[in-house]
Amino acid sequence: MHNPIETTKRYLLEAALLVVPAQRVLVYEVDADGQPVGHVSSTPNQHWGGLYRRFAEIDPLHPRHYGAVPGSVFGTAAGFGARVENQDYISGFRAVLGVRFKAEVFLRDVRGQILAGIRYARFRDAAEFTTEEMTRLVKMQRLFSCTWSSALSEARQARLLAGLTEREHEVLDLLLSGYPNDDIARQLSIALPTVKNHVKNILGKTGHANRAELLAALLRSSRPVYGD
Repeated sequence: MHNPIETTKRYLLEAALLVVPAQRVLVYEVDADGQPVGHVSSTPNQHWGGLYRRFAEIDPLHPRHYGAVPGSVFGTAAGFGARVENQDYISGFRAVLGVRFKAEVFLRDVRGQILAGIRYARFRDAAEFTTEEMTRLVKMQRLFSCTWSSALSEARQARLLAGLTEREHEVLDLLLSGYPNDDIARQLSIALPTVKNHVKNILGKTGHANRAELLAALLRSSRPVYGD
């Protein structure tokens, strides 16, 4: 089954590497507690996750530090660091993994809440991210956020309509296009009572009292959630 969140993570991963090169890129979600979860990586590495959990509380680029901080792109490059790095974090985590330089792009909603992030890492033999590269990330942040917003909207709608049959989806598509029941019956070559029964089932499965409530819920699920 198509998972819009996981598909979009992979898409953002590939796009992020095209925008600015790095030896590792991670794309992750941010949960309700502000914790980064569901990471996908551009390189196979099964060992950093457990180590990171030991150092997450002192990670200078942890999303929880930036909820109220202006801007959405930070890193080790001059002029883009909002917090001083803890030496224990550098020696216990970054140095162990060979990471020398980092950049972070936070994806926010319209209220400024961080919903996801993209983390870049360059290792010991690489150069620091340049000002031009960091500026490129600043310019791309909104597009990345829009892409994430679309995935969240698709996922919300998929959850809302998960129980519908193929025929019920067809009826719903016509409802959303503004067709009344009798026109839907003609379009699908089915009896009017059958259309009414499908509409009743759609409302029951989605937990709404009438089609106006359902349409409002679908509209809410598609609202933009990106920010910068």
